[in-house]
Amino acid sequence: MTPEQFKNHLAQLKLNVKTAINRDLPRIIGNKAASLFRQNFQKEAFFDDKWEEVNRRKTKTVSYKTKKGLRKSKIVKIGKGAAGSRKILTGSTGDLGRSLKIKTETGAAIIYSDLKYARAHNDGTATAGRSRNTKIQQRRFIGHSPELEKVVLATIEETMNKIIKP
Repeated sequence: MTPEQFKNHLAQLKLNVKTAINRDLPRIIGNKAASLFRQNFQKEAFFDDKWEEVNRRKTKTVSYKTKKGLRKSKIVKIGKGAAGSRKILTGSTGDLGRSLKIKTETGAAIIYSDLKYARAHNDGTATAGRSRNTKIQQRRFIGHSPELEKVVLATIEETMNKIIKP
């Protein structure tokens, strides 16, 4: 390789790296992050941090008398029907999990939900509801985490290796 060819090769590598950082990586990482965040709804956790159980799925012991006058007890779910077994934060529609969107900018990806109640569930709040005095337990489903950081770093490394080692 002549010095001129080497110079051109370096210039092309520089352009490829710049394109990857500004355009390709935000799109790839944004899609991977959104996929991981959607999985949180299925796992009912923020990666390995399990969400607190909801009241409708908790059980209670109910005592009753039989026809013969005997006292018995049984364990029943507080929630009735599908609500008693439905996954946390999915509701009957699953809108919150499906509402995650990706916005890419030069060198950045932003994953967000445009639903007005998404932040209340992700961060928790004591000022929710119509009367503004409903407490919503924090159940984080989107945000920074060591697991996400590992995926981001692995994706960057893989992409850069493809550029540098064709």
